[in-house]
Amino acid sequence: MQNKKHLTGPQIVGWIIWWFVTILILLVLVAIMVFNPHSWVTNTVAVIFGTLYVIQQIIMIFCLKRLHRNDNYAWPIVAIVVGVLGSILYIIPGIWALMINNSAQNRHRNTIN
Repeated sequence: MQNKKHLTGPQIVGWIIWWFVTILILLVLVAIMVFNPHSWVTNTVAVIFGTLYVIQQIIMIFCLKRLHRNDNYAWPIVAIVVGVLGSILYIIPGIWALMINNSAQNRHRNTIN
């Protein structure tokens, strides 16, 4: 497990976005359930979207923890895809991590040559 001392900028921003999105999702779901409790259509749609956003948030937990593992591009690209398909804010740490991982890979290539 990573200490907070070893988190990079994209990871810190990603966790801030993660908490913001999680709180926002919970508030919206509670508001829908409280202000429109008798509409089964609205509640069903809210449960479906809520489930999809919970899955998104679980994917982002793993993504943020592994953002710079082996300086590869896989997890930053996952963050960008989640940003395009779900919460647009996840594009920020995804692109930022891609730039950091790209420069780290270039440094590794230059030291080998």
